[in-house]
Amino acid sequence: MPQKSPPFAVASGQLRRHSIAMGRSICVFTFGCQMNCRDSETMEAVLEESGHLIVAEKDADVAIVNSCSVREFAEEKAINRLRSLVLRKKKQKDFLVGVAGCMAQRLGGELFSLVPGLDFAIGTGNFHRVGEALGRAINGEDRVLLIDSSEPYGRQARRYGSLRPSANLSIGSGCPMRCSYCIVPQVRGSFSSRPMEDIVSEARQLAMAGTREVVLLGQIVNMYGFRQLPTICAKSPFVQLLERIHDVDGIDRIRFLSPHPCGFRDDLMSCFERLPKLCRAVHLPLQSGSNRVLRAMGRGYSIERALSIIKSLRNTMEDCSISTDLIVGFPGESDEDFQLTANLFNEIDFDMAYLFKFSPRAGTAAATLPNQIPTEVVEERHRILLGKLAETSLRRNKLFLGKTLSVLAEGKSKKDPAVLVGHSHQEKKVFFPAPAEIVGSIVKVTVISASVAALSGKI
Repeated sequence: MPQKSPPFAVASGQLRRHSIAMGRSICVFTFGCQMNCRDSETMEAVLEESGHLIVAEKDADVAIVNSCSVREFAEEKAINRLRSLVLRKKKQKDFLVGVAGCMAQRLGGELFSLVPGLDFAIGTGNFHRVGEALGRAINGEDRVLLIDSSEPYGRQARRYGSLRPSANLSIGSGCPMRCSYCIVPQVRGSFSSRPMEDIVSEARQLAMAGTREVVLLGQIVNMYGFRQLPTICAKSPFVQLLERIHDVDGIDRIRFLSPHPCGFRDDLMSCFERLPKLCRAVHLPLQSGSNRVLRAMGRGYSIERALSIIKSLRNTMEDCSISTDLIVGFPGESDEDFQLTANLFNEIDFDMAYLFKFSPRAGTAAATLPNQIPTEVVEERHRILLGKLAETSLRRNKLFLGKTLSVLAEGKSKKDPAVLVGHSHQEKKVFFPAPAEIVGSIVKVTVISASVAALSGKI
């Protein structure tokens, strides 16, 4: 069984003295997707193993920002946070500031000019080398930069003593697609799958450490093993992996993010009937309701194909939750194109949708396309879709009123410590009063109220 990390429940003064003797006190800030969250967990584990402590921001003498580059706004947020952290050096002379992740990979040494005073930068293939980067900065090396690596994963380290009931489990890195708007292939590299045995072994370790749910992560998760592993008995490598994880004792739930319509075939569809641990919730990024826009995006499917997948899922599982990603304001998106996207909310009652304003990223094909949409038009289209989402989310949530759901208790509510929060098998956020001792358990909760964002109930 993985060894738990020692507790660090000490006063801040004691913590600082201990950190000086044993290592540095470090806080990691995470921007972006769940892949970034998993990468931050790796960095924290590597640093802890090196004798450093993971602490709250106020107790830190090292701050690392794990960044995102998918949209310009995400980079701006990360750079602003880095600049504010660098200002802390004026008051705390031994304070060090680093950046990791997609923005570090994309901008490289340019970051040291954008953020004067930045000490080190780590790219997406080097999270496992964070201890090396920090050590070099501590020893006085200026502008430490690690953005080249032949290892797409390095070591997937964990802090097993600080796990939550639901854990992210990375199964692949990079992306095999070349969507015209997306920078991920540039910053994450070409598609590469982790060895299946490594993934299953990590799932077993998580189960032994008390994890009840794993979330399989990949840029296009259902393309796992594509051109790298064989199809066996008409089952894709991803379906084979799902079956292996399903057999792990102690793992009671499996989710995955995010599949692509091109890889969503009959063998995967059948898993929702054959594998009871597989959650009744699917996130399927559609991006647009217009075939013309989808072609310009380079998505590789028609909207009819994507909608047929969703309808099959709902026919297979009446209570299946469907979420999606949609982009408004893609270059050349006409009023008619936008209306086709808006109509999706009438055709498919989305439980949730992540609505993004098109953000041109340097180096992508869409950044230089003609007919860029005026900002005010993009804002209005975004506002319209937000309104439609609120209607469909509330309507879908109200369907669960009076029903009893299996809920994984994940922790205390931020607003009321007497109330716990968790997620149902349908990936619905559920609040319910209960003692903290049941965190990590799956309990039956009867739903008594519903809002746009969540359900509330009682055991």
